[in-house]
Amino acid sequence: MTTVQKGDRIRLLHMPDDPDPIPAGSIGTVTRVTAGPLGQVSVDWDSGRSLSLVPGVDRFEVIEPAAEASEPDSPTPVTVPRAVYEGIAAVRDSGMFNMLDLPAVAGLARQLGFDDAANWLNDRNNHPAYAQGIFRGFRPDRCDRCDRCDRSEE
Repeated sequence: MTTVQKGDRIRLLHMPDDPDPIPAGSIGTVTRVTAGPLGQVSVDWDSGRSLSLVPGVDRFEVIEPAAEASEPDSPTPVTVPRAVYEGIAAVRDSGMFNMLDLPAVAGLARQLGFDDAANWLNDRNNHPAYAQGIFRGFRPDRCDRCDRCDRSEE
């Protein structure tokens, strides 16, 4: 089976079941790929038409892979103070609570000795950042005193 992704340039080899098929040899750009048993490959053909392909039915080849994305596909993690990061990581690694249960996370952070993390988690001003971090991930601040973190201290 041909692996295809958005942005790939493809050449159609054969389209057997369409009442108004794209001619074999046509070239186009993949605009979307859906997965599953009913998955399709949406293509903007150079002829100006847009018509999807059905992998396993329609045959095509990738003639030019999509350019590497200049930005990462994954979201940027939320930067938090190192002590907060360490407390959140300790709670996560314990597996004792759902990380969406903020009061339980803060309570366990305090029980584990991460008072700075517990205080940060209990501060309502930090709740939006925590919620974003749950879905985007967290990373620790950096300081000039160590080489383990990401940002310079001012």
